[in-house]
Amino acid sequence: MKLRAAGRLAAALTFLAAGLAADETEHTETDSVDDARMEQWLVHPQRTAQAARTATPPTIDGNVEVAEWQAAPVQRGFTQDDPKHGEPASEETTFQILYDDEALYIAAICYDSQPDSVNAVLSRRDDWRERDLIEFNLDPHHDHQTGMLFMVGPSGWIRDAIIFNDDNDDQTWDGVWEARTTLRPDGWSVEIRIPYHVLRFGEKPVYTWGLNVFRFIARRQEWSHFAFMPRGVNGWVSRFGHLEGIEGIRPERSLEIFPVALGRTTLTRGEDDGGNETDLFGTAGLDVRYGLSSNISLNGTINPDFGQVDADPAVLNLGVFETFFDERRPFFVEGNQVFESPGPEIVGIENPTRLFHSRRIGRQPARFGLPDDSDEVDRPDNTTILGAVKVSGKTESRTAFGVLNAVTGSEYARIDQRITDAQSGVTDTTRRRFRVEPTTNYFVGRVQQDLLTNSTIGAQLTAVNGEGFDPAYVGATDVHVKWWDNAYRVYSRLAVSRAGQDDDRDTGWEGAFYFSKFSGSFGGQAYLDARSRGFEANDLGFMNRNDRTQAGTHIFYKLLEPYWFARHSGFNINIWQHNNFDGDNLARGVNFNMWHELHSYWGFWMGLDRNFDAWDDLATRGGPVMRRPASSRWAMDVWADDRNAISGWYGTNVRWGLGGDDLSTWNGLELELKPASNVEIEVNPSFRYDRNDAQWVENVDSDGDDEDDRYIFGELKSKIFELGIRGTWAFTPFLSTQLFLQPFVTTGDYGRIKELARARSYEFTDYDELAENPDFRRRSLRFNLVMRWEYAPAAPCSSSGSRTGIATSTIPAIPTSSPWPTPAVPSATKGTTSSS
Repeated sequence: MKLRAAGRLAAALTFLAAGLAADETEHTETDSVDDARMEQWLVHPQRTAQAARTATPPTIDGNVEVAEWQAAPVQRGFTQDDPKHGEPASEETTFQILYDDEALYIAAICYDSQPDSVNAVLSRRDDWRERDLIEFNLDPHHDHQTGMLFMVGPSGWIRDAIIFNDDNDDQTWDGVWEARTTLRPDGWSVEIRIPYHVLRFGEKPVYTWGLNVFRFIARRQEWSHFAFMPRGVNGWVSRFGHLEGIEGIRPERSLEIFPVALGRTTLTRGEDDGGNETDLFGTAGLDVRYGLSSNISLNGTINPDFGQVDADPAVLNLGVFETFFDERRPFFVEGNQVFESPGPEIVGIENPTRLFHSRRIGRQPARFGLPDDSDEVDRPDNTTILGAVKVSGKTESRTAFGVLNAVTGSEYARIDQRITDAQSGVTDTTRRRFRVEPTTNYFVGRVQQDLLTNSTIGAQLTAVNGEGFDPAYVGATDVHVKWWDNAYRVYSRLAVSRAGQDDDRDTGWEGAFYFSKFSGSFGGQAYLDARSRGFEANDLGFMNRNDRTQAGTHIFYKLLEPYWFARHSGFNINIWQHNNFDGDNLARGVNFNMWHELHSYWGFWMGLDRNFDAWDDLATRGGPVMRRPASSRWAMDVWADDRNAISGWYGTNVRWGLGGDDLSTWNGLELELKPASNVEIEVNPSFRYDRNDAQWVENVDSDGDDEDDRYIFGELKSKIFELGIRGTWAFTPFLSTQLFLQPFVTTGDYGRIKELARARSYEFTDYDELAENPDFRRRSLRFNLVMRWEYAPAAPCSSSGSRTGIATSTIPAIPTSSPWPTPAVPSATKGTTSSS
C-alpha cells in the first residue's frame, strides 16, 4: 500500500518537474501572446497621481466646481480594457485627490457626450446591477498584495470591498465612508471622503500608495483604467499605479460602538385545534470596533443576535456528506479573509478542506448524543454565542495576522426518556432537559509574511475546547510563490490534526501541492492533494472526507482578442483521479468545456463529462466497498445581455449511467426583471428529476452480533421543484426593501428494494423485510421581508419579517447534516431536506 502511494507521488512530482523544464525551453514559442502583452504594457507605462494637502476640507455634496478643489492636480487619460482593448476611453474621465490630517478626499467628473443616456440605476448598498460607475482602488500598505475598493454610481449607490492576496476580494466588508453624486449637463460627478481609520496603514513621514481608478459605461459595456492592465496577465493590486504627495499625517485610533437592540414577535400556528401561540422576545447586545493602532483593529461582539440574516435555502440531500452553507452573519463575514490561506483557485479539485468555517460557531447544538431509550422532543436551532473578539492587522514589515476567539453557552434539548422499574417491570416516560452542548471555546489564529515581490508564507492554528469532551486541534503551514510577472505559481500546504474522543482519538495529516500558469492564451494547472485516515478538521473547519488522494490536471486555451464570431472564446480539458490509501480507485474521469460570448453580449457554455468505473467505499455507510458504474454528463448554459430590461440565463444538464438505470436531469432559469431604475426582480425556477438505480436505504444486523451484515438499497425516483423570488425596491441609496420567497417541493418514490449481493460488486438480490415505507414528500415555504435604513455610514437599522412553513408526509424527514463532529464515515438518511 505504501509503495503504491509513494509511486504515485513520485510520478506526479516527475510530471511537474518535466512540465517546468518544458516551459523553460519552450517559452519563446508558447508565450508569444505574453510577449505581445508585455510590449503593450511598455506602451502604457505605470501611472502616478499626485495628492495635495488642503486646509479646508470640501463639503461632500457631489459638486466639484468649488474653490477647495482648485489646489488638487487633475488626473486624466484613461485606457479601455473592453471592448477596444488598449485604445483611449470613449469618454473623458478626470479625478483629483486632496488630504488633511483626518481623511482622504476624491473628486471625479465622468464626462458623457450623451448625458441623458447615463445609467443611474438605484439599489441598496453593495447590490450589483448594470449601471455606470467609477471605482477607486487603494493600496495604503503599498505591499502589492492588499487594498480596498470604493465604487460609486450616478444615483449615489455605493459598494466597497477589501482586496487580499493580490487578486481576491471580500465584498462583505462595509467601511465607514461618504460619497455624494450630481448629474451634470456634461455627465456626472462624485465626491468621496475616506477617513484614515478605514484605510488602516502604519505611520510614516512620507507615503506612496498603490492606486488605480476604473470607469464603466453601461450602454457600451466599456471598462477603462487609469493604470492600464493588459489582458491575459495575472495580478490586480500588484499592477496598480502610484499615489504620491501624502506626508505629515498621523492617523488616529478610532472607536466605534454599535448598541444592538432586538425586538421579535413569533406567531406559531397551532395544531388541529386552530389555536395560535405568540412569543414575544427582546434582547440587547453590543458591537465594538477599536483601532489598537493605525493598522491594527479589534472587533468585538457581546450577545449577538443574527435574526435579520437571510435563511439558508431548502435543499434535498440524499448523499453521504453534509451540505455546505455560506456564512451570512456580519460579525463573522467581515474581515474573514485574514484567516484564508492564499492558495490559488484549484480547478477540478473536489471539496478542498477549509481549515476555518465560522458556521461551526453557533451551530445547532449536537455535541452530546441522547441517552438510550429516549426520544427527542425539540432542541434549539442555534447555540448561543456569549461573546466573540477578533484582532487583525498588518505591520510595516508586511506581516499580516488575525486572531478570533468565541465562547458559546450550554444548550439543552427536551427529551422523553423511558425508565423501566427493575422490580415491577413497568415503564414510565419522563420529560426532562438533557444537555446536548457544553460551554465551548473556539479559537483560530493565522499569521502570514509577504516574501519577495508577491509571494507569501503562512501558518494557522485552530482549537476547540469545552467541558466534557476532548479538545480538537489543527495546525497548518503554507507557501505560495509567484514568479515571472505572476504568470507561474506554486502553492503547498501541510496540515496536522489531533481530534476525536476516547479510543477514537487520532492524529492525521493533509498535504497539498499545486503548480499553475494562468497568464496568456494557453495555460493550466496540476495538483496533488492527500488526506490521511486520521485527519479531521470538522470541529472548526469543513471537509467532506479523509483517506483520499486527488491528482489532476487542467489545461485551457482562450482567445484574448475578439474575432468575427465572438468577443471572447475558450475551452479547457480536465483530467482527474482519486484513490484511498488502500489503493482503491474512487474516481477517474475527463471533462471538456467550451464557451463563447458573442458581440451581442449573449453567450453560451457547454460541457461534457465522462466518469469511468470506480470503487465507492462510502456507499454502504460503513460496510464493504461497492462498485460504481461509469456515467456521462452533458450540460449547457445560455445567458443574455444584462443591459436589457429583461435578461437572465437558462441552464440544463443530463447525466446518465452506463451500468444501471441511473438518469438525472436538471433545468434552471433565472430571469432578471427591471421594471424601473430602482426596482429589480429575480425569478429562479428549477426542476430536477433523478432516477437512482441504487440509493442507500439502511444497514441491517441480521444475526444480532452488533455488526451490520446486510446493506439495503432502493431504486428511487425523485423530483425537486423550487422557485426562488427576490425583489429589491430602493427608495434612496440608504433606504430599501427586499423580499425573498422560496417555495420548495420534493417527492421520492422507491421501487424495487434490494440488498448488495456481495462486496466489490454492483449486483443485488431482492429484499422484502423493510420495516417502513421509505417514500417521502416534503414541501416548504421560506419567506423573508427586510426594510433597511442606513441612517449613518455603515450604521444600518432594519426591520424584518419571515415565515417558514413545512409540510411532510407521514414518513418523517430526518436532517441530513452529519452528526457533530462529522464521523469518518458520515451517515445519510432518506427523504430529507435540510438547512444548517
